[in-house]
Amino acid sequence: MAGLFKKVRNRLTRRRYVVSTIRTEENLFEIAVFEANLFYWPRNLKQPDLAVRCSDPDEATRIHSDLARRILMEYPPRVFQDYQ
Repeated sequence: MAGLFKKVRNRLTRRRYVVSTIRTEENLFEIAVFEANLFYWPRNLKQPDLAVRCSDPDEATRIHSDLARRILMEYPPRVFQDYQ
């Protein structure tokens, strides 16, 4: 797994988000969520709204898809609070 990228538009607030997963080291993955503009470019690349680290590739894929699904349906601050 080299990396995952998902564009999400929240149904309640109509805000756009980008969920990105990268491999930072040999066995370390980082899942980051950025608020995005109209073209799904992250507003602030240096400071994500949420960053989650894990060491298992299967867990990283699961967290990535879970975050994308929850941000689509729920209020994003509530989702961020659950993962912090």
